[in-house]
Amino acid sequence: MIAPHIAQWALTRRNSNNEGVAATAVTSVTTPKKPRKPTGERVLETKGGGGYMPPPQPTAQEQAAARDWEAKQEFEREQRRADAQAEKERIAKEAKDAAWRSGKNSAYNSAITGGSARLNTLGIGAGDKYGVYNNFINKINAANTGLETGADYTSAFSDTVLDNILAEGRTGQRNKLTTEFNTALPQYYGEDTFSSTRDDAILQSILDTQYGDALADLTSARDRGQATSAVYDRSLRDLETGKATANTELQGIGRGVLEDIIGDIGSRRTASLGQIADWDYGSTYDPNAEAGRIRSYADERGMQLEGDIRGAVGGKEFFDINSLLGKAKARIGSASSPGPDAGSAALADTFANEATRNNANIKQNEGIF
Repeated sequence: MIAPHIAQWALTRRNSNNEGVAATAVTSVTTPKKPRKPTGERVLETKGGGGYMPPPQPTAQEQAAARDWEAKQEFEREQRRADAQAEKERIAKEAKDAAWRSGKNSAYNSAITGGSARLNTLGIGAGDKYGVYNNFINKINAANTGLETGADYTSAFSDTVLDNILAEGRTGQRNKLTTEFNTALPQYYGEDTFSSTRDDAILQSILDTQYGDALADLTSARDRGQATSAVYDRSLRDLETGKATANTELQGIGRGVLEDIIGDIGSRRTASLGQIADWDYGSTYDPNAEAGRIRSYADERGMQLEGDIRGAVGGKEFFDINSLLGKAKARIGSASSPGPDAGSAALADTFANEATRNNANIKQNEGIF
């Protein structure tokens, strides 16, 4: 314990240096008064007389102890101020954290309630086949658990969370429907079903019929004396050449009919894929049923194929008998010239037969339609 007069000295020294605050442990220090002497007591005079005696001055050791005591007092004051500030900040932080937790919980509840209401309007609830509801709840719960105190929670619980989940689910469902549709109806279904050989039998039938009629007319012309054997043989060679040309032309007609059918199937297929691209929650689309509808249409066009091709050919004749005979005669000439009456009668019969056959072919093609 520091002597009172030393403490008084330390305080006086501090005040003289404008250090301001008095020591907490010692608020005032006074020199103890000597007890009053009884009246009549005899006081001995000192050698120098009865003047004022100043208090004793502290020694160097006492001054050092006073400085230590002063420093300790200052440290304790600073410590108390720091503790008070820390406590103030702690209380403020607790209040701020409590407000943050309250706001976060409110935002979390609003996100769950609002999101569920939005999904309900789309016919989506817990356990939906798209997995949207469970994905949304898990996403919000994960964000709620992972948030650190004081972090921004507005983005974690914003409407964009559900928007993104709905977009992902929508894209996933569209991809799923597209895959199922392509499996049920491959991309090149039309080309595979109506390949270039699909119409071969029909085209061959048309060609053989017209070729056979032309051959019969040539034979009839020869038998009637309209053509010599040389002219007849030459006409047969030209008829074979014309058959190849007729086949090429028929193949072009058939190809045009097939391409129209393939185009129709492709258009229907494209429209079906467009419906998938426009699919959204609440809409219904059955890829297998849609593929079946297009297959049924293809079957119908397949059954109508011969009529379509014969209709495209129409009344076109690929072999002109008069032209064949005329060209053959021009090349080799006529070795024998029958009488004018017989030749005229044979030629008239040939024209009449050809006209009758043309009418019959036209009616046959019309009957198919």
